Formats: sequence, C-alpha cells, structure tokens
Amino acid sequence: MQKHNIQLPHRITGIRRYDNDEYTYVKATHSHDDIEKHFGCPACIAHFMEIGELKTHYYANHLETLPEQSQTTSQEEPTTGQQQSYNNQDQPNKRRLSNVLGIELLDPLCLSFPPLDHDDHLLVQNFDATMAFHKLQLSLCQHKWKLSLENHIHCALAATHILLLSRNQYPEDLSPYFSNHDLKTTINGIETKYGIKKLPMSMETTTSMIGIAQDLTMGVISRDKAIAHLLDLDLPTNENKFKNCIIDLIRKLPPVPIAEDIKELELSTRYVDPFLSGLFDDPDEGIYLRWTNELTLEARQHEDLSTKRPDICISRLHGMTWASNHGYGEAKSAAQGGNSYSICQDLLRVGIFCKNALDAQNMEGVLGLQVIGRMVTFYVLVLPSTGLYVMYELEKIKIPSCLDDLTKLIVDMPRVCRVLETFNRICKPSVHQAMPSRHRPTITTSAFNGVFSLSQDRKRLCHLKYQHN
Repeated sequence: MQKHNIQLPHRITGIRRYDNDEYTYVKATHSHDDIEKHFGCPACIAHFMEIGELKTHYYANHLETLPEQSQTTSQEEPTTGQQQSYNNQDQPNKRRLSNVLGIELLDPLCLSFPPLDHDDHLLVQNFDATMAFHKLQLSLCQHKWKLSLENHIHCALAATHILLLSRNQYPEDLSPYFSNHDLKTTINGIETKYGIKKLPMSMETTTSMIGIAQDLTMGVISRDKAIAHLLDLDLPTNENKFKNCIIDLIRKLPPVPIAEDIKELELSTRYVDPFLSGLFDDPDEGIYLRWTNELTLEARQHEDLSTKRPDICISRLHGMTWASNHGYGEAKSAAQGGNSYSICQDLLRVGIFCKNALDAQNMEGVLGLQVIGRMVTFYVLVLPSTGLYVMYELEKIKIPSCLDDLTKLIVDMPRVCRVLETFNRICKPSVHQAMPSRHRPTITTSAFNGVFSLSQDRKRLCHLKYQHN
C-alpha cells in the first residue's frame, strides 16, 4: 500500500471481534500451531484466510478510498525486466479479480417496477405508504454493487413487491422512506384494516391449565390423567385448539430439557409438529398441516424463486386432491440459527410462497411461518393496495423444551389465539372477484441474482438475528 502511495482511512476503533461458532480470537505476540493467521483488511475489521480474498473484499467494499491515480496504471514510466515478469505473473489474478468484480456489479436492468395506480393507495393518517414503498423499490436500481441478503432482507422482499413490517423494528433499509412514526402508523393502519387485535386473557381457563400442568410436573398426576383433565375443559373454538396443542405436547415432550443439539428432523417431529398440528390440523374442516417435499401448486406454473419446496404447508383438501394452500413455512434447527444468509433466504421464500398463493388462489391473506429451533414466528401476508403486499409479523412464540416449560406457553395463550383468529378469519378465499390488475409478478431467480449477491458472511448485521435469539 505504501509502495503505491495509497492513503488508507483509519480503521474504526472501539469495535472488537466477538468469538463465534467459527473462531475464537486471541491476542498473540508469537506464532503457535493452534493460532491461525489471517490477512486483515486495513480499512475495516474483516479478515480472510487467503490474500486473494482480501483483495476481492477491498475492491468490492472500499474502492472509494483509493485515489484516482492508484486505479490506473502509468504508461510513462519504463518497467524493468523484473517488474515485467511480476506483471505477467499477476495477469491471471487480475483476470480472476475482474471476473469477481463483474459478478458483484449490480445489473439495474434486472429490475423494473410499473407505475403506481393513482386510484388505489394505502393512506394512513395522510401518510402514503404505497408511494413510500415505491420510492424504496426505485432506489434499488441506484446501487453500484450488489446488495448482501443478510443486510438487506427488506430490500430483497421489496424487489418482489413485499413490505416486511414488524412492530418495534426500525430497519435502516426503510428509514429513508418510512420514519419511525410512519412505520407505527402503517402497522396500526394494517391492524385496523384487517381487524388484527390483541385478545384478552381468559383467567379461568389459564388458571385451570396451569394447575393441571403443575400437577403433572410435580408427579401428582400422570400424563394420561393430565390429558383427561384437559379434555374435560369446555372451551371456545380457538382456545380448544390451543388445548389440543397442549395435549399433543404433553404426549411428546421429555420431562427435562435434552442436553444434546436437536437436529432438524427430531425438532420437527418432537416439538414443532405437535405444536403446529394441534393449532392448524382440522380434518373435519378439510385443513391439514403437512410436512411437504414437493413443489407448491403455484410454482408448477411459474419460473421464479418459489420453485424450492417448502418445509410446511397448511392445505385444504377437496375430495381426494389438495385444492388450495393457506399457509407456508420453513424450518431450521437452532444450530443453523447463526447462518443469517440461510435464515434470510428462508424468509424470502416464505414471503414468495405466500404471495403466489394469494395471487393464484384469490385469497384475502396467507399465513407465513418461520421456525428456528423452538422459536416460531408467524406472519400474515395481505394486499392492502395495488402492488403493495404487506407481510406483517403477528407473533413470536417459543415452543417448550420440556414439561416444566409448559406453563410459559399457557401464559402465551392469548398471543397464540390471536394467530389462530387471524388465520381463520383472513387466510381464506376472498368473497370478491379476482382482480389481477392489483397483482404484481414475482421476481425471477435470474433477476434476483442480478441485484443481490450470493456471498455470505456471518459477521454482517442482520435484522432477523434479533427475532429468534
């Protein structure tokens, strides 16, 4: 760097590297076989095992720090034989770097957004959410470099016309177009428009269930006796489904937490499936929660990002065939929770699955689920105005790890019933005639890859990290 007279910015101080699943950081004054040396970026805290990776990182992230003279080669100075030899050896590396940079350059032609329908906007207290969202979409084409998925999950969803909203979350991607007040106003407007509200706690029901759970964990009654007591409770529809969920968990949960890491298959069968099946599985109404390994009904007709098979489908059976899907979900084990790229990919797919189902089946709304370990996040996707699909986070519920934790879930009964009430009322076919003009096409895989980078980095800040810790 000094040889080429490149003036580097001072590395930011006051930021430390925290130990993670991959590395433990140590201060080393001498070499040691157990200490792996990396090449550190002189402009930030990133580090790489290979010098070529550092070079690619620097040109991709800190190009603006280079003076103009360092970005061009001087043709006036004569080169020695040694320098000529060095340049010849470096040519393949330069070509490889050029290829990498070409891959990471954003292609603005990949994205195009139709003009707004001036007669159909989401207006909340004089704030035009549809216009603000459209400005966010247009801003995607103004970047020079591809965006990382971990840092920009809201932009990734916006590229396919979905606005992700979570109460008390104020992501930087939205801040230029939605102030904190605007986000609160928009969320309140969505809840009002679709009648989404908090439900009161039934103290009598809660007390009865907690009493049964405590007798079970203290050994006063057996599992069979606890299930019999719960079956004797006469409850309204949604609370009765929650009761079924508790009964299924009593049959499956261990008495104490399991010390070993739980893999995805065991997580699904022992914890997630009893919880979700108790809530949504209703054969009498033709509704089934399915762990699928097939393309969605909509993806068979479209070539877009939804061609991957979802982990979970909530489907309606008509005769002997699946007629429609009312919800989709993706599941990851807790060990994969640190992989922000994979988690963002899952949420993006859930949003696209829901969007395609809403368009193809003329639904009022579609339920989305993201499972990370024992944490389940519920979303509802709706279409409040032309071209604006809103994916609103309803609740985050943690599944108990053992019988001792059942009382915590019972206290969360009003939140679970809120999800059920929203699902039963909104996630169903619309009574209005389909209006394809209000819909927007789902982004294709090739277009998405032209705007968002395939590179992964566990150190990148991610909005979703705070949703399942």
